[in-house]
Amino acid sequence: MRISYTTTFDAQDVHNWSGTPFYMSRALENANMNVDYLGSLSRKLPPLFKMKQIWNKYVCNQRESPRFNTTAAQHYSQQIAMRLTRSPSDAVISPLINPIAYLDCKQPIVLWTDAVYGALLGFYPPFTYHSASSITQGNKITAECLSRCQLAIFSSEWAANSAIELYGTNRDKVKVVNYGANIESAPSIEEVRAHVQKRTPDIIKLLFLAKSWERKGGDIVVEVAKALHNAGHHVELSIVGYTPTLVSVPSYIKLLGFISKKTPEGKAHLTRLLNESHFLFLPSRADACPMVFAEANAHGLPCLTSYVGGIASAVKDHRNGMTFALDAPLSTYCDYITTTIENQTRYTELALSSYNEYATRLNWQTATQQVRQLITAFI
Repeated sequence: MRISYTTTFDAQDVHNWSGTPFYMSRALENANMNVDYLGSLSRKLPPLFKMKQIWNKYVCNQRESPRFNTTAAQHYSQQIAMRLTRSPSDAVISPLINPIAYLDCKQPIVLWTDAVYGALLGFYPPFTYHSASSITQGNKITAECLSRCQLAIFSSEWAANSAIELYGTNRDKVKVVNYGANIESAPSIEEVRAHVQKRTPDIIKLLFLAKSWERKGGDIVVEVAKALHNAGHHVELSIVGYTPTLVSVPSYIKLLGFISKKTPEGKAHLTRLLNESHFLFLPSRADACPMVFAEANAHGLPCLTSYVGGIASAVKDHRNGMTFALDAPLSTYCDYITTTIENQTRYTELALSSYNEYATRLNWQTATQQVRQLITAFI
């Protein structure tokens, strides 16, 4: 099978979109697909767009989004259509809506993404201030894309249901396939067992790993760590990806800032944190489907998070972590953390079950095999 993998940027650059297109496309190659990369597209915006953007920003306190613009989307699709005339591919796959929104081609079109525009409005903070024009165009682009796709694959039930309920997408072509972990390799089950055995209840080690502080619930993590400390527990919270401005930094909180996966030192540091921590703690207020959950599970690290967006499709209660209500009191988090860690048998079972979720469900090999089977029905 030969596919055209379409993105607006270079999908072979691991730094684009948290590496998801890179790992997804490479996994498609490993699933015995020949991949033609159609990316690095030029963007075309309508005349006076910049002027309109400035006006909306400073006068109306609204954002005119170049990403959700029909002129830009049409230009992307035109470029893909031209390149497809020289490609013998059997299908077109895109993790993005824009480059295939207006695409007309002989090949079946497959969307494999994590959210639709309408579901993000009023949910993700950056989408709160979109102008009426951007909202209209964002919904238009999404509807056009979903109408052209033979398959609309989503990484969560939340996203799949959003496509059906908000855009009237035919249920028969909507599928759910979890994303995998954006990592080069995962430890073996024997290595995971060894790491889990070293996670003693003497020190409660929590890991916050994200760039978005408020949206990912960083303030909640700090308050929970403080409550555990005040209750007499020996706790250690490592904060990675963002450096919050705290009035004072207690000794039990480690502000590690951004740690790059590009360097061997950075990669080794992140791996060590994932191996040594008891929980990845990410009580998000809004999230589609964070890749970090799969990455944590690959190291036998359970996840504590919120029951919002697409998270429930990745984190299953008592299997690879626990989801909590957005308004859960600090005591609920504290009680779960302490009772789980103090019972070493219970914690070990949860950690190994987390690894099993990665090995059987939250990995790119499993995901791309499922997608390959779905595409086969159309070619």
